[in-house]
Amino acid sequence: MKLNNTVTIFGGGSWGTAVAKNIAENGYRINLWVREKEVAKSIEKYSMNKAFLPGIKLPSSISATTTLGGELFKSRILIFSIPTQFIRSSLEFMKPFIRKDSILINTSKGIEQSSMNSIFGIFQEVLPGIKNKYITMSGPSFAYDVANNLPTSVTLASYNQSLVLKVMPIFDNKTFKTYLSKDVIGVELGGSLKNIVSIGAGIVDGIGGSESTKAAFITRGLNEVRNLSRILGAKDITFLGLSGVGDLMLTAYGKQSRNRNLGIKLGKGMRVKEILSSSKTVAEGYYSSKAAYELTKKFKISSPVIESIYKILYKNSRPQNIIKSLSKNDLITDI
Repeated sequence: MKLNNTVTIFGGGSWGTAVAKNIAENGYRINLWVREKEVAKSIEKYSMNKAFLPGIKLPSSISATTTLGGELFKSRILIFSIPTQFIRSSLEFMKPFIRKDSILINTSKGIEQSSMNSIFGIFQEVLPGIKNKYITMSGPSFAYDVANNLPTSVTLASYNQSLVLKVMPIFDNKTFKTYLSKDVIGVELGGSLKNIVSIGAGIVDGIGGSESTKAAFITRGLNEVRNLSRILGAKDITFLGLSGVGDLMLTAYGKQSRNRNLGIKLGKGMRVKEILSSSKTVAEGYYSSKAAYELTKKFKISSPVIESIYKILYKNSRPQNIIKSLSKNDLITDI
């Protein structure tokens, strides 16, 4: 199978831009579709995404456009870095343009609120028959770290392992390393659900909780993530890897974490709507928390950590109530 040297990326936020830079530095031409005209203008004129990745010089081989047309789909490699809640509508529009031999790579993290679907589930519903052409990327990776060529490792998961092996060289270089997984469901759920726990970890920080409290909260949260994910078809071992505990560690403790920072602000007394309206970027855990909470109710899983975060985000529960989730669980065994 031959892959041409042009890659199309949909989504010009910080992560989509960082992925574009990494691939461009591997010698590929990049067609980068962005929603905002000012972002396209900034990239074309200054070789910089001043809105979402300021201060990072981009290779000249990255071409930005706001036109979502057939030219973008001439590349076999289509990478999606679109916020989860907009993936379905974007795919519906793109469907007539996507070729049968296209390779579809998702780099977003989240759960669709309306359907409670994973991103792979959304792709399957809009584009039936893509199972063996679909790859998902997840792992501990901040956009600025990747853009600054700091060593980063992520997981590429697919039901088609031979396809992943052909795609890996597009991403891999001295500072960016990909690892292989067969567990598409587990990798996506790990990347999505850890955002919820990380909001809670930020709340613990924001209310002045101790490091011991935070560690217990994160650990119990991970246990709930594993319990829910197993029911949804994930492999438990996946949560010991990059897309599980690796991504959770980064997002729950990292200063660049949008989800942790959302939690910190909540813990310090800011209102959810105020925080969300003041940010250009998306904290996916806010949306995923509602879907995850509804899934725990659907499958009757005791999940006090997920429930406490949901109630703080959507039911005006006091952030201080989050500590109660550690003593609410009736279980007496650890794992």
